[in-house]
Amino acid sequence: MTGKRLIAALCAILLPLAAAAESAVEILPTTPPMPDPVPGKNEYSFEDLDPYYEPYSPHLPYMLPEMSASEKLRFADIRRRAEDGEKPDSSVLNKMEGVTVSLIQLPRDQYEGEDWYLILPCREMTDSELLQVAGAFLEAGIRFDPDLLNWRNCMRGGAITETRDWKGDEQERFFSLGEQFNRAGLRPETPFTPSVEDDGIGRVWLADDPESFSGPEYFSFLPARRLTDEELLQIYALENPEPAIQPTEISKYETLLRQELSRRMGMPASAVHMLNSDYSGESDNYWGDSRTVYSACFEDAGSFSSHSWLGEIELSSGKLIQARTDPDPRVLQSPEQHTDIRMDPWDPRWSEIARETIASLCTDPAVEIAQVQPWRESRINQYTWCAEIRVTLTDGAVYQADISYLTGTVVMLEYYDAESAALLDYYHDHTYAEEEAGNE
Repeated sequence: MTGKRLIAALCAILLPLAAAAESAVEILPTTPPMPDPVPGKNEYSFEDLDPYYEPYSPHLPYMLPEMSASEKLRFADIRRRAEDGEKPDSSVLNKMEGVTVSLIQLPRDQYEGEDWYLILPCREMTDSELLQVAGAFLEAGIRFDPDLLNWRNCMRGGAITETRDWKGDEQERFFSLGEQFNRAGLRPETPFTPSVEDDGIGRVWLADDPESFSGPEYFSFLPARRLTDEELLQIYALENPEPAIQPTEISKYETLLRQELSRRMGMPASAVHMLNSDYSGESDNYWGDSRTVYSACFEDAGSFSSHSWLGEIELSSGKLIQARTDPDPRVLQSPEQHTDIRMDPWDPRWSEIARETIASLCTDPAVEIAQVQPWRESRINQYTWCAEIRVTLTDGAVYQADISYLTGTVVMLEYYDAESAALLDYYHDHTYAEEEAGNE
């Protein structure tokens, strides 16, 4: 406490006492006690999803958390059969893997009074599946009515992927814990358990069936409370493999990667390592070969543009395998870039721009530019068309430069070492048609 604050505090205590010694005490009328503060809303409470689901109806009825009219009609008879003793071919109560239909039991105190959650597919259910639903509720001792279904206790077809969104503090702590997982060797005290009943968090792995679920591999159960650091660390360890290098070695490989990105991609020494971007282990690239690598991301220090670099080196050699610089967000997000302007991708000026750009970035004295050739026309988003130029170095490494027609600058640059570049032709031959079809 500062001197002034200390003097003020003493005055506040002593002056009233001095006044009381000189005069009689006056009894003031009693005032009512201050009301207790109104409890704030639980930040981790389940949000109302009715507005979210509104667009799904009536166009995608099987994505809504309810049974269809025909399912309800059939279920009434199937439930009676189940109550009379008919058994499903298998139980789906707390089924956690390969799920098409599952009834998950919840700890009521962590799910705002809900004690069960039903997962259903995004198609009309068969009689067999409806019998599984009826059997699971009977097994759990719950009298079920389809009209009870709503967003608080049901998910269909992958319309949502978790019971609630992660909150800001949880996301920040997750990334911070991930950084410690990779760079400090931090591990959870106990492994993640998929069952929801034991601790309130859990995960159900969905069937790999596009007719039943629209994309997600799993559904996560997050309770209506703040996740602990231990729980977040369990989730991180579940989703990320054990690093191939020890935490004490990371700085060594980060230094090697920085040097390679500087020599081949022009990354400045001031570039900042991006939180939770480290990876070490097997890397399967587009064409299927696998190498043990270390990779990380970096960005401009204090730059509004957040220009970034992603690189990957082979652990055995320390050499750069692949790298990419992302385009400047200010270029792509500005209104003047929202154009479908098209030019001749074979115009020699694009090749010259690519040559000059790469010559300025690649400072490795051991290599030179061997060949520059137009590759194709492409676009890096729905607005920006580019001429794609391929530049080959004397050691067989290849750059691919996307040059915006509108700005005449390289807005995307990728690098492949000789081994990866040898398979580029194969990759492009098999994906070019698909990419162009998707861009139309």
